[in-house]
Amino acid sequence: SKDKMAHLPKSPPPYEVISRKQCISMESDESLSIDETTVATIEHILIADPRRRHSITHHDQDVEPIEIEDPDLHLDELPEQDIYDVNDTQDCGRINPFSLDFSGLSASYFSVGLMIGASLSLLYPILIVKAGVSSSFMSASSSAVMIFWSYKIFFGFLSDCFPIFGYKRKSYMIVGWCICAFIVVELAREGNSVDPKNLVIMLSLANLGYVWGDTAADGFMVCLAHREPIENRGGAQTFFYSMMQLGQVAANVIVLFGYSGPEYNCPGYESDPRVACTTIEEVVARVDPILLNVTDWCHEKCPRSTFSWDLPTPRFSVGIFLVIVVTITLIFRLKEDKVEALPRRDFLLQFWSQLKRKAAWQTILYGIISHTLFGVHNAAKPNANFAWLELSTFQQQVMQISEKMALFFGLQFVRRYALNFSWRKMVILGSCVVLVFNASYFLIIYNVWRNSWFYMATDVSTSFMYTLNIFVNLACMVEVAQPGYEAITYSLITTASNVVRPLSAVISYQLLAFFPLLNEQESIKTDTPQVRHQFAALQTLVIFLNISSLLTLPLIPRQKVETRELVARGEKSQFWGKFVILSLLSFLVYSSVVTFMTVIDYESYGCLKVLGGEGCTENESSLPALFLVSTILLYCYLTTFFIAFWPIAKGADEFSWKMFV
Repeated sequence: SKDKMAHLPKSPPPYEVISRKQCISMESDESLSIDETTVATIEHILIADPRRRHSITHHDQDVEPIEIEDPDLHLDELPEQDIYDVNDTQDCGRINPFSLDFSGLSASYFSVGLMIGASLSLLYPILIVKAGVSSSFMSASSSAVMIFWSYKIFFGFLSDCFPIFGYKRKSYMIVGWCICAFIVVELAREGNSVDPKNLVIMLSLANLGYVWGDTAADGFMVCLAHREPIENRGGAQTFFYSMMQLGQVAANVIVLFGYSGPEYNCPGYESDPRVACTTIEEVVARVDPILLNVTDWCHEKCPRSTFSWDLPTPRFSVGIFLVIVVTITLIFRLKEDKVEALPRRDFLLQFWSQLKRKAAWQTILYGIISHTLFGVHNAAKPNANFAWLELSTFQQQVMQISEKMALFFGLQFVRRYALNFSWRKMVILGSCVVLVFNASYFLIIYNVWRNSWFYMATDVSTSFMYTLNIFVNLACMVEVAQPGYEAITYSLITTASNVVRPLSAVISYQLLAFFPLLNEQESIKTDTPQVRHQFAALQTLVIFLNISSLLTLPLIPRQKVETRELVARGEKSQFWGKFVILSLLSFLVYSSVVTFMTVIDYESYGCLKVLGGEGCTENESSLPALFLVSTILLYCYLTTFFIAFWPIAKGADEFSWKMFV
């Protein structure tokens, strides 16, 4: 308060004491000649380490100086404290995430992983193998059951702004998981022969429930992270994300052993010997020709099935329901203090003030651009894997389990040994690993070593890098999120990483327009030198786009301390704040249009090139899609150039490789 600081000497605002050019010298090793009073005045905003200054690019025309409400109160008079006042215990207090009082948070993340793993893993055996739906319907279903991850920011707004009975977190966690539990029970009532459309609708509604609960849990987790010592911050975050990976592993293991039997791998299979074999042409056409020579072919185990038993879907659903019930019970025990809701207008104004911070909008733009570029993939790979490697359902489940276990142990390694390791170096190392494994696919292309197990190992590394990139982004946002705004701030990154996925898909599919021999599985099967050369060229182009995402590294701080220093500088920009909002809204609209149109009628809309499809007709124009791809790439590269490299082009800064590490 002013009374406690009245005896302190007064000084002019920090941005009037010394000019920006005097304060910041990006590469100079010369010491600054300033008196002790000036040093004391700007000690909270001056970056001591010259290597860190490359992550804090600046533009005088659109960056506002730090705002101080009281002109008599200056940075040198502020008491020694964190960037945000995390000593206030009105939200969570100082808590132990491993105590019984907060075990509901761990259970919630485990259940989220269980639902994600179950939702995605059930689609292939039930829709493709058992029901025989088209690949287009399968593609639309995969997007539909994950649709509400793109709307996480709205759930974050509800959690932060509208407490239920005074609770901002556990009330919404309970509401979300109750919705999910109700849907899971309805799925169990559908029986073992659930209709494909009903399955997709129910899993989509379940997604609404557990995403709602997960958003509130994220807000709770960020609140917990703010109570960790700076040197250990990130430990709680990696622990809870490890629990999510364990949940996915559990779901994949159940599907591996429960859905690798004849019912979910042999079309037309009947477990009851009294039931006659079907004569439906669509089903018979998918039956293994060897079995058709047997009189009662529908009662025989086909070569594709690994085991002789199957897990009924209702039993699987009941098991998930019991886990959710335990989770809800533990959430009731969460230790959370009641709070008063802020006026809606004040909440939005303060959130807008936070979004204008350079630390916030620069981190969000890093997430949007890096995820867009790194999300580009070789769209011809699935057909090539089927034609060249003949991946089985069992191998696909093993690959998913290996992927989740790699993520789990990777997060545990970060939690134990790399919490203070440079985020930029972490991304670079991960990208180099992905580069090596992606390059190893050339051994498959040119038939040097076509082995399905070899491919599975390389694909796991790619998925790990994508998750690592998201984790780095989220770890940075923990430092940016202001108490009381944890859920909505944290959900900004997850929303950004999800809404750009359709954009990456559009780029991936439109690259095939330049390689016509890779559009059809039949042409890939010919395995001619021309096919191999085109595939190698496409793989090289995808690797180049993925690696170009490293150009965004100057947008992300190196570690927690540097993030806090960036926040402490107080630089704000209305232009970039509005730019971020406009970008997110535009991508969200496009993502929603793609998802809803493809789910409503994939056969009519999902094949459109501009929506990420392969083309509904041979004569469909590629110009709209190519224009969209060009716009996306220009957005990514021009935004990165203007923020990170334009000061260098103007001569205000000097280029250095240190800005990437």
